[in-house]
Amino acid sequence: MVNKVALYETDIQNDFSLRSGALFVRANKPKTHLPYGAEARLPNIFELHGHADANNWMMLGSVDRHFYEDTELIRNTGGVFEDHCMNGTKGQLRLPELEPQKDIYMRSKDGPFLGVKVYTETEMNTYLDAAEKGMHVMFEKQSYDVGTNPNFEPMLEKAIDRGLRAVVVDGFATDYCNLAAVLKMADIRDKRFGFFRIYVVTDAIEAVNIDFTGKVDMDFGKKALDQMVARGAKLVTTKEVLEGRLY
Repeated sequence: MVNKVALYETDIQNDFSLRSGALFVRANKPKTHLPYGAEARLPNIFELHGHADANNWMMLGSVDRHFYEDTELIRNTGGVFEDHCMNGTKGQLRLPELEPQKDIYMRSKDGPFLGVKVYTETEMNTYLDAAEKGMHVMFEKQSYDVGTNPNFEPMLEKAIDRGLRAVVVDGFATDYCNLAAVLKMADIRDKRFGFFRIYVVTDAIEAVNIDFTGKVDMDFGKKALDQMVARGAKLVTTKEVLEGRLY
Protein backbone atom coordinates (compact mmCIF):
# COMPACT_ATOMS: atom_id res chain seq x y z
CA MET A 1 0.00 0.00 0.00
CA VAL A 2 1.28 3.47 -0.85
CA ASN A 3 1.72 6.09 1.80
CA LYS A 4 -1.56 7.86 2.52
CA VAL A 5 -0.24 11.30 1.45
CA ALA A 6 1.45 12.43 -1.76
CA LEU A 7 3.32 15.62 -2.57
CA TYR A 8 2.50 16.81 -6.08
CA GLU A 9 5.22 19.11 -7.47
CA THR A 10 3.87 21.09 -10.40
CA ASP A 11 6.33 22.08 -13.15
CA ILE A 12 9.21 23.11 -10.88
CA GLN A 13 11.50 23.50 -13.87
CA ASN A 14 14.21 26.03 -14.71
CA ASP A 15 12.11 27.87 -17.28
CA PHE A 16 9.33 28.57 -14.76
CA SER A 17 11.27 28.80 -11.49
CA LEU A 18 14.23 31.06 -12.26
CA ARG A 19 14.37 34.62 -13.56
CA SER A 20 16.66 33.36 -16.32
CA GLY A 21 13.90 31.03 -17.50
CA ALA A 22 11.91 31.43 -20.70
CA LEU A 23 8.58 31.76 -18.83
CA PHE A 24 9.64 32.87 -15.34
CA VAL A 25 6.52 32.95 -13.15
CA ARG A 26 6.57 36.27 -11.33
CA ALA A 27 2.92 37.32 -10.93
CA ASN A 28 3.79 40.58 -12.73
CA LYS A 29 5.73 41.71 -9.68
CA PRO A 30 8.44 44.37 -10.13
CA LYS A 31 11.95 43.14 -10.79
CA THR A 32 14.33 43.26 -7.83
CA HIS A 33 17.80 42.00 -7.01
CA LEU A 34 16.20 39.94 -4.22
CA PRO A 35 14.34 36.70 -4.95
CA TYR A 36 10.84 37.45 -6.25
CA GLY A 37 8.02 35.62 -7.95
CA ALA A 38 8.65 31.90 -8.24
CA GLU A 39 12.20 32.31 -6.90
CA ALA A 40 10.83 33.56 -3.58
CA ARG A 41 8.66 30.44 -3.28
CA LEU A 42 11.50 27.97 -3.77
CA PRO A 43 12.67 27.77 -0.12
CA ASN A 44 9.18 26.63 0.92
CA ILE A 45 9.06 24.18 -1.97
CA PHE A 46 12.39 22.68 -0.96
CA GLU A 47 11.24 22.39 2.67
CA LEU A 48 8.07 20.61 1.57
CA HIS A 49 10.11 18.23 -0.56
CA GLY A 50 12.37 17.38 2.38
CA HIS A 51 9.37 16.93 4.66
CA ALA A 52 7.67 14.59 2.20
CA ASP A 53 10.82 12.56 1.78
CA ALA A 54 11.41 12.30 5.54
CA ASN A 55 7.83 11.16 6.10
CA ASN A 56 7.81 8.63 3.27
CA TRP A 57 5.13 10.44 1.27
CA MET A 58 4.54 9.42 -2.29
CA MET A 59 6.22 11.87 -4.69
CA LEU A 60 4.24 12.84 -7.78
CA GLY A 61 4.44 15.79 -10.12
CA SER A 62 4.41 17.11 -13.64
CA VAL A 63 6.87 18.54 -16.15
CA ASP A 64 6.41 20.32 -19.45
CA ARG A 65 8.21 18.64 -22.33
CA HIS A 66 7.61 20.67 -25.47
CA PHE A 67 8.21 19.92 -29.13
CA TYR A 68 8.10 22.46 -31.94
CA GLU A 69 4.69 21.27 -33.15
CA ASP A 70 2.90 21.71 -29.77
CA THR A 71 -0.28 23.70 -30.30
CA GLU A 72 0.06 25.92 -27.21
CA LEU A 73 3.26 27.54 -28.53
CA ILE A 74 3.07 30.92 -30.29
CA ARG A 75 5.17 29.52 -33.13
CA ASN A 76 2.02 27.61 -34.14
CA THR A 77 -1.28 29.17 -35.22
CA GLY A 78 -3.46 29.83 -32.20
CA GLY A 79 -0.70 29.24 -29.65
CA VAL A 80 -0.36 31.65 -26.73
CA PHE A 81 2.95 30.72 -25.02
CA GLU A 82 6.52 31.49 -26.04
CA ASP A 83 8.85 28.50 -26.46
CA HIS A 84 9.57 27.03 -23.01
CA CYS A 85 10.70 23.74 -21.50
CA MET A 86 11.72 22.61 -24.96
CA ASN A 87 12.76 18.99 -25.25
CA GLY A 88 16.41 18.47 -24.32
CA THR A 89 17.08 22.02 -23.11
CA LYS A 90 18.33 23.21 -19.73
CA GLY A 91 15.06 25.06 -19.22
CA GLN A 92 13.16 21.78 -19.21
CA LEU A 93 15.10 20.35 -16.25
CA ARG A 94 13.73 20.06 -12.72
CA LEU A 95 15.70 21.86 -10.05
CA PRO A 96 18.57 19.88 -8.48
CA GLU A 97 17.24 20.46 -4.96
CA LEU A 98 14.33 18.17 -5.85
CA GLU A 99 16.62 15.18 -6.45
CA PRO A 100 15.69 14.74 -10.12
CA GLN A 101 17.94 11.68 -10.27
CA LYS A 102 14.99 9.90 -8.60
CA ASP A 103 12.49 11.07 -11.24
CA ILE A 104 10.80 8.53 -13.49
CA TYR A 105 8.64 9.84 -16.29
CA MET A 106 5.23 8.86 -17.58
CA ARG A 107 5.10 10.23 -21.10
CA SER A 108 2.08 11.46 -22.99
CA LYS A 109 3.96 11.00 -26.29
CA ASP A 110 7.32 9.48 -27.13
CA GLY A 111 8.72 12.36 -29.13
CA PRO A 112 8.11 14.96 -31.86
CA PHE A 113 5.37 13.99 -34.30
CA LEU A 114 4.89 10.67 -32.54
CA GLY A 115 1.58 9.31 -31.29
CA VAL A 116 0.04 9.25 -27.83
CA LYS A 117 1.75 7.03 -25.26
CA VAL A 118 -0.60 4.90 -23.16
CA TYR A 119 0.86 2.70 -20.43
CA THR A 120 -0.48 -0.75 -19.64
CA GLU A 121 -1.85 -1.67 -16.23
CA THR A 122 1.29 -3.72 -15.59
CA GLU A 123 3.50 -0.73 -16.43
CA MET A 124 1.49 1.53 -14.14
CA ASN A 125 1.84 -0.95 -11.29
CA THR A 126 5.60 -0.97 -11.89
CA TYR A 127 5.69 2.82 -11.61
CA LEU A 128 3.68 2.72 -8.38
CA ASP A 129 5.96 0.04 -6.99
CA ALA A 130 8.91 2.32 -7.73
CA ALA A 131 7.14 5.26 -6.06
CA GLU A 132 6.69 3.18 -2.92
CA LYS A 133 10.47 2.75 -2.89
CA GLY A 134 11.10 6.51 -3.01
CA MET A 135 11.13 7.32 -6.72
CA HIS A 136 9.28 10.37 -8.07
CA VAL A 137 6.62 9.76 -10.71
CA MET A 138 6.52 12.75 -13.08
CA PHE A 139 3.82 13.16 -15.71
CA GLU A 140 5.13 14.70 -18.91
CA LYS A 141 2.83 16.98 -20.85
CA GLN A 142 2.76 19.09 -24.00
CA SER A 143 0.08 21.36 -22.55
CA TYR A 144 -0.32 23.29 -19.32
CA ASP A 145 -3.06 20.78 -18.43
CA VAL A 146 -1.71 17.51 -16.98
CA GLY A 147 -5.08 15.97 -17.81
CA THR A 148 -3.95 15.86 -21.44
CA ASN A 149 -1.56 13.09 -20.44
CA PRO A 150 -3.82 10.04 -20.87
CA ASN A 151 -1.97 8.21 -18.10
CA PHE A 152 -2.60 10.76 -15.36
CA GLU A 153 -6.19 9.83 -14.51
CA PRO A 154 -5.81 6.02 -14.44
CA MET A 155 -2.52 6.31 -12.56
CA LEU A 156 -4.00 8.53 -9.83
CA GLU A 157 -7.03 6.24 -9.58
CA LYS A 158 -4.74 3.26 -9.15
CA ALA A 159 -2.76 5.08 -6.43
CA ILE A 160 -5.99 5.88 -4.58
CA ASP A 161 -7.10 2.27 -4.89
CA ARG A 162 -3.79 1.29 -3.27
CA GLY A 163 -4.40 3.55 -0.31
CA LEU A 164 -3.57 7.15 -1.23
CA ARG A 165 -5.89 9.46 0.69
CA ALA A 166 -4.58 13.01 0.14
CA VAL A 167 -2.37 15.05 -2.15
CA VAL A 168 -0.51 18.28 -1.32
CA VAL A 169 0.05 20.53 -4.35
CA ASP A 170 2.83 23.09 -4.84
CA GLY A 171 4.76 24.54 -7.80
CA PHE A 172 3.89 26.71 -10.78
CA ALA A 173 1.76 28.35 -11.98
CA THR A 174 -1.33 28.93 -9.82
CA ASP A 175 -3.60 30.13 -12.62
CA TYR A 176 -2.56 27.61 -15.26
CA CYS A 177 -0.82 24.32 -14.44
CA ASN A 178 -1.79 24.21 -10.75
CA LEU A 179 -5.42 25.05 -11.49
CA ALA A 180 -5.68 22.46 -14.25
CA ALA A 181 -4.12 19.75 -12.07
CA VAL A 182 -6.37 20.48 -9.09
CA LEU A 183 -9.53 20.56 -11.20
CA LYS A 184 -8.58 17.25 -12.80
CA MET A 185 -7.89 15.72 -9.38
CA ALA A 186 -11.29 16.98 -8.23
CA ASP A 187 -12.94 15.35 -11.26
CA ILE A 188 -11.23 12.04 -10.41
CA ARG A 189 -12.28 12.34 -6.75
CA ASP A 190 -15.88 13.08 -7.65
CA LYS A 191 -16.17 9.96 -9.82
CA ARG A 192 -15.85 7.55 -6.89
CA PHE A 193 -13.34 8.76 -4.30
CA GLY A 194 -15.30 11.17 -2.10
CA PHE A 195 -12.86 10.65 0.77
CA PHE A 196 -9.86 11.90 -1.24
CA ARG A 197 -8.50 15.27 -0.06
CA ILE A 198 -6.68 17.91 -2.11
CA TYR A 199 -4.52 20.56 -0.43
CA VAL A 200 -2.93 23.58 -2.13
CA VAL A 201 0.02 25.24 -0.38
CA THR A 202 -0.60 28.94 -0.93
CA ASP A 203 2.92 30.14 -0.09
CA ALA A 204 4.58 27.49 -2.28
CA ILE A 205 2.88 28.46 -5.54
CA GLU A 206 2.98 31.57 -7.73
CA ALA A 207 0.63 33.02 -10.33
CA VAL A 208 1.20 34.40 -13.80
CA ASN A 209 -1.60 36.98 -13.49
CA ILE A 210 -2.02 37.18 -17.25
CA ASP A 211 -5.18 35.68 -18.72
CA PHE A 212 -5.49 33.56 -21.85
CA THR A 213 -5.99 36.64 -24.03
CA GLY A 214 -2.69 38.12 -22.87
CA LYS A 215 -4.36 40.72 -20.67
CA VAL A 216 -2.77 41.50 -17.30
CA ASP A 217 -5.14 40.62 -14.46
CA MET A 218 -3.58 40.96 -11.03
CA ASP A 219 -6.44 38.91 -9.56
CA PHE A 220 -6.09 36.02 -12.02
CA GLY A 221 -4.19 33.89 -9.50
CA LYS A 222 -6.73 34.63 -6.77
CA LYS A 223 -9.57 33.69 -9.11
CA ALA A 224 -7.82 30.38 -9.76
CA LEU A 225 -7.61 29.72 -6.02
CA ASP A 226 -11.30 30.53 -5.69
CA GLN A 227 -12.04 27.94 -8.40
CA MET A 228 -9.98 25.34 -6.56
CA VAL A 229 -11.77 26.02 -3.28
CA ALA A 230 -15.13 25.83 -5.05
CA ARG A 231 -14.17 22.31 -6.15
CA GLY A 232 -13.31 21.27 -2.61
CA ALA A 233 -9.57 21.95 -2.41
CA LYS A 234 -8.29 23.10 0.98
CA LEU A 235 -5.81 25.99 1.19
CA VAL A 236 -2.90 25.53 3.60
CA THR A 237 0.49 27.10 4.30
CA THR A 238 3.93 25.52 4.31
CA LYS A 239 4.07 25.92 8.10
CA GLU A 240 0.80 24.02 8.53
CA VAL A 241 2.05 21.18 6.36
CA LEU A 242 5.41 20.96 8.17
CA GLU A 243 3.64 20.95 11.54
CA GLY A 244 1.28 18.16 10.45
CA ARG A 245 -1.77 20.40 10.64
CA LEU A 246 -3.61 19.18 7.57
CA TYR A 247 -7.33 19.19 8.34
